[in-house]
Amino acid sequence: MLDVEPSFLSKILNRKRAVTEDTLDRFSRKLSLSPVDVQNFKTRLKNVELEPALQFQQITLDHFQMIADWYHYALLELVSTKGFKPEAKWVARRLGITPGEVSDAVDRLVRLGFLEVTPRGRWVNKSGSNTTVGNEFTAAAFRQLQRQVLEKALIALEEVPMERRDQSSMTMAIDASLLPEAKERIRKFRRELSRFLAKSDSLDEVYQLGISLYPLTQVIKE
Repeated sequence: MLDVEPSFLSKILNRKRAVTEDTLDRFSRKLSLSPVDVQNFKTRLKNVELEPALQFQQITLDHFQMIADWYHYALLELVSTKGFKPEAKWVARRLGITPGEVSDAVDRLVRLGFLEVTPRGRWVNKSGSNTTVGNEFTAAAFRQLQRQVLEKALIALEEVPMERRDQSSMTMAIDASLLPEAKERIRKFRRELSRFLAKSDSLDEVYQLGISLYPLTQVIKE
């Protein structure tokens, strides 16, 4: 009826081959479609072709927001604490953010596959040990996150009692060539401390560990 090879038609139906204007016109003549039907089909076809691109754009923006705003990671960790309530208002009170921010974060984490909301309303952390690093887009999000981490540390300095926090620093002269090894030691320390603090079956709070190692001296260019 359409006068085409079965394999050709199969590829079109399975979205392995695009439908060109010429192909669509030929099919419409064979099927005696009206101009209105043809135009409607073309519109739907364009929407199908645009959908993956729009979906990718949404995922990219979701990833950026997840990395850039501290409360996404905090929410995922809060799910594992005892007495957790999968309610936007309760989570908002615990994290000091708005219920709207909680709802947006939950939707975003679900879209990304980091959080599951079961039919019974239970929230399940599905992030595992996933991290996102690499391109400039992601790096910009990490910079924003670190700024927020530093801001939260300043707030904790003023508002959180000493017995509930530890904030300290030290100044030292160093051999800059040892920085790569120093960074690796910091990474190991973070992992070891995380394992130590999370080994209990009675997780009850979410904490932020922020470590900064940076130069106080300026490089003088001759």
